[in-house]
Amino acid sequence: EKIPLIGLGTWKSEPGKVKAAVVEALKSGYLHVDCASVYENEGEIGEAFQEVFEKTQLEREEVFVTSKLWNTDHAPDRVEAALKKS
Repeated sequence: EKIPLIGLGTWKSEPGKVKAAVVEALKSGYLHVDCASVYENEGEIGEAFQEVFEKTQLEREEVFVTSKLWNTDHAPDRVEAALKKS
């Protein structure tokens, strides 16, 4: 399976609104959500995933989630922790 060319971007999404946006995107057929720890909205996005996976037939294995390793975390001793956080 290939990653979809178009995905929902979550950068600068307003707190309290990003969850609804992700839920609607996934219900509308989006299968790619772009995130980053530095956006500080991954918790809300996770809530959206949980809601959709519980209430629809969409499964986690069908959705591509991309993130970023921020420039401040490129030092070898910071990479693993930063990836686990995201």
